Formats: sequence, structure tokens, C-alpha cells
Amino acid sequence: MAVKFISHVEQDATGGWYIRLTDTLEEKEVICKDLEEYAEQIEEQGGEYGGDIEVVWTRSNTLSPSNYQDLSEKMAELNKKYKDEIDKINGQEDEQVNNESGFNPND
Repeated sequence: MAVKFISHVEQDATGGWYIRLTDTLEEKEVICKDLEEYAEQIEEQGGEYGGDIEVVWTRSNTLSPSNYQDLSEKMAELNKKYKDEIDKINGQEDEQVNNESGFNPND
């Protein structure tokens, strides 16, 4: 069973945004000031569970529309940057599932 991580986006005192990352099993919380720091924390903390994690995103009601848009754009850039790697992982997972289930659509 995957360990649940909550990624809560909040408005900071200077008008920017940050992500409060919470490991719900350990009840451990870290503040990430940008997506690079967030990615490092997810990798480090998720590694403690062999990468078997579920990430749930939430956002504060006080998060400004411009900060929401900024974060969305930066996440889209990261997604584009890692798209090939993500597709490769997803493809391997799909292939592994099909091989394990014994189901072959060509049979």
C-alpha cells in the first residue's frame, strides 16, 4: 500500500507561494520554497518507502490566482522536461502488468 504524501500549496508573507509537504505515515512536514526543492524532498522521502507513494495536491483558499498560474506553468515545464522519462517508466509499468497478468491482447 502506497504511503500518502500531501502537497499543500500556500501563499507566503511576501506574496509568493510555497509547498508544505507532509509524510502522513511519519507525520513529518517540510517546507519547499520552489519545485526544485520539492522534487528533491519527494525523491528523498519517497525513497524511504521504495518510491511507493501517493501524492495528493491541495491548495490554500488564500492562494492568489497569479500564484496558482505560476505554479501550474512551472509544473507544466517540469512535466515537459521529464516527459520522456515519465513515458518510459509508465511504458515499463504497463508492460510489466500485462506480462504478470498473463493477458496478451494478441492471443
